[in-house]
Amino acid sequence: MCRQVMIKLVKNNISKNALKIVLILCIMQAEPLLGQSRKQLETKRKKVQQEIEYTRQILKKTSQKKSAALHNLNAVNEIISQSSKVIGNLKIEITKVDSEIYQKSINYKQLQSKYSEEKLKLHKTIIKAYKTRKSASEMAFIFAASSFRQALRRLKYLKRLSEYRKFLLEGIAEKKDSVNRGLVMLEEGKKDKKVLLTDEEIEKNQLEKDKQAKKTLVNSLSGQEGNLKKRIRENEIAVNKLNNSISNMIAAEIAAARKKAQQSVARNSKKTPGTSRPGGGQNKPPEKSNRQDPIALTPEARDMSNSFEANKGSFIWPVERGFISQGFGVHNHPDLAGITLINNGVDITTGEAIVARCVFKGTVSAIINIPGQEKAILVNHGEYFTVYSRLIEVYVSRGQEIASKQSIGKVWTDNDGKTILQFQIWKGQVKLNPASWLAGR
Repeated sequence: MCRQVMIKLVKNNISKNALKIVLILCIMQAEPLLGQSRKQLETKRKKVQQEIEYTRQILKKTSQKKSAALHNLNAVNEIISQSSKVIGNLKIEITKVDSEIYQKSINYKQLQSKYSEEKLKLHKTIIKAYKTRKSASEMAFIFAASSFRQALRRLKYLKRLSEYRKFLLEGIAEKKDSVNRGLVMLEEGKKDKKVLLTDEEIEKNQLEKDKQAKKTLVNSLSGQEGNLKKRIRENEIAVNKLNNSISNMIAAEIAAARKKAQQSVARNSKKTPGTSRPGGGQNKPPEKSNRQDPIALTPEARDMSNSFEANKGSFIWPVERGFISQGFGVHNHPDLAGITLINNGVDITTGEAIVARCVFKGTVSAIINIPGQEKAILVNHGEYFTVYSRLIEVYVSRGQEIASKQSIGKVWTDNDGKTILQFQIWKGQVKLNPASWLAGR
């Protein structure tokens, strides 16, 4: 994109300052990826490609189900989004390979130059030795000396000359090896670039196919607003029952915690009688604060809440693999006019027989059965609660303390072949967007 913009600016004779600004903006935009090594970029790209393949496998299982068409569209959108990331990653990798090839090319030319210099030195040394000998043999050259001392000097000279030639020959052999290695590295860089360009072309072609598949799917759904709204409404009724149950249970826990705290304050007041004031009066009991902390009333609960909040953005995902197929809140469907989606958490689509896991240590507050949503688990984390619904099996019990990453239940696969975990985070009675609490993938 940046390259295309710069080409247009050059064609339109835009000033150098404007070009510099565009170049700086492009570098800033790509900086997070450019700062990574080629190995890191390749690892990241392959991981995304594996996730795309995983999503394709999920899509394949539900693609023939007409009732799962909305879910299939979400899966296709995820594939397109991830494929775009792969192509962007490949472009950065190709840029890095280009830079490496350029550096290797310069290095290769420098090695060739040094190799030529060493060969020239050897050539000059041989000529000089030849002239010194004056067509005589080395022994004759020594015996032709006018004195014994001169003969010794000539002998030492010839020895040093021989050693120097040997040194030059070894240097030339080493430089030749360096040149050959430089050439191999240069060719490997060019080969890597060719592979990356081929991968990029394959990804682009696949992306176009996915976009066409999405277009076909959207067209098939465009005339089914009535049926889609009906299905969405049926799902909302089941979800609302779940949310009402969760809200009531959280309210009950808040009331119980507040009552327990008040009883604790009363007991402490009886144990600590007031002291006399001057004039015979007694100290008044401390005034009640207008601020009420609904859940985090004990030191342990406060610590738990603080720890939970401090880890925002770094929680493990509640399933090992999957993608967010429906986000938090009320929003219009990105592709289907007239379709409004409501979600108090996030829907995470995953594979069949996948196990849900707790994102943070806590205590199981409740296990709920809701028709249309199967089972749900409510976990207390002090002031915060997490909810895991659409479970066909539950591995924990009410009141049980559980650890982060602990398996808590098996995610339900419905009649359409969809395996979706509904995950929510509450702070008291306030629903939060779970996506902002989970670690990036």
